[in-house]
Amino acid sequence: MAQPLAVMASQERGQDLLSPLLEALALEPKYQPSLALPHTAKDGGEISMRMRNGSAHVLRCLKVWYDLPPDTFFNAVNIMDRFLTRMKAQPKHLSCIAVSAFHLSCQFTPGYSHLRDIPQVIPDSRDLTTISQCKCSSGDVTRMERIILDKLATDLRCQPPVTPLTLLRVLYAAHNHLAAPLLHHPTLPPPLTTLIHKLEIVECDSAAATFRPSELALSLLALEFGQDNGNKHIHHACINHLQNICKVTYHTFDQCQKVVAELMDQYENQRHSPHRQRLVWKLSNRTLRQLRPTDKFTTRLPTIVEMQGPSHPPIIRPRMDSESSEMYLSSSEEEMDYDYDEEFPPLPAPAASMKSPRKSVSQSPHKKTPAFLPYPQFNRKHNRIA
Repeated sequence: MAQPLAVMASQERGQDLLSPLLEALALEPKYQPSLALPHTAKDGGEISMRMRNGSAHVLRCLKVWYDLPPDTFFNAVNIMDRFLTRMKAQPKHLSCIAVSAFHLSCQFTPGYSHLRDIPQVIPDSRDLTTISQCKCSSGDVTRMERIILDKLATDLRCQPPVTPLTLLRVLYAAHNHLAAPLLHHPTLPPPLTTLIHKLEIVECDSAAATFRPSELALSLLALEFGQDNGNKHIHHACINHLQNICKVTYHTFDQCQKVVAELMDQYENQRHSPHRQRLVWKLSNRTLRQLRPTDKFTTRLPTIVEMQGPSHPPIIRPRMDSESSEMYLSSSEEEMDYDYDEEFPPLPAPAASMKSPRKSVSQSPHKKTPAFLPYPQFNRKHNRIA
């Protein structure tokens, strides 16, 4: 009696997994972008695939910066790709389109109560423009959001887009349900968080944007579960069954697997190689003008050699009457024997031949430079020093 109950429970569980899978497959063509961008830019007048990949990596960095769930990133990339499919934009507007798609995704992505307990975070548009360095204002982002919603003609509040992440979650649960009773040597399946992380890397490349979300999810599952050599044939049979449900042809599935495997190999090679990217600071012209040119600071003056000590005894000044003491009175005679003329010699007397100096050729006719420093003279008539 217990065995039929287990079978019935398994069938109900399979039906609960099949319903969301069929629903996602029905909505998949509606949210499938079809990018027709050139691989490289020609004359700078059209957005290329490389530019799109750069914007996708920026969106992933923003998702990591704000510590947002992966749904935000996948929905933003889907919105950006569908907008680029319908509209022909210039490269200078691509950064604004990407930031606007990310802000829309933060606003209309449903709650993440099944992922974490903290509420959803909606970044400020001004912070987004500053962090992403998209060279646009928050007003430009707001206007671009209205344009995107108008061109896509979809209400993001009612139905979130179907992305590869949506299919990956459903197919991952369906595969584990099909393979669990058949495994001879049960092993722990790869964690879903690891698969989502790798799917983000795949989503950032334009080579994977031409495939359906179900094809990308199935290819990643086949690549990961194929590493279990003990149960490889069981995983292969489960993947083939899911492939028939998703109506994916073998030719397309093989091509998608090759693309995903190549992207994963590139990612693994980059992760094990040292990071050589140099940090580049982008400064405005106004900031550059205000910075001090520290690179031009050079020392041309000779080094001053400090003396070990004075070569003559220090000068001792006589104290005032209020500071006099017996010690001072007893030693005043010895102190006054010091010859102060050695420290402060008198000024030289003016020579007779230099009383009226002649003007030299190089001197200015309106400026007279005295040959010596005259002594100050007191004018008794006006009671002032001349």
